[in-house]
Amino acid sequence: MVMDALVLAEYLLKDIRQRKQDFADSLVNGSIDSIENYRFTVGQVRGMTYVEELIKAAMKGIELEND
Repeated sequence: MVMDALVLAEYLLKDIRQRKQDFADSLVNGSIDSIENYRFTVGQVRGMTYVEELIKAAMKGIELEND
């Protein structure tokens, strides 16, 4: 059960990191065409960073329980 949770967390982290990188790339390469899209993109990156940190913290808790 613990291993299933860790596998799921790794899967989610991989997807979140890729999406976050895609949004960051659009910020860097200048493809944002309006302030609204800029704000949206920055919000997405911030939200994904927050979720990534939550998952990482939960994974540490699971790993500690496993020891």
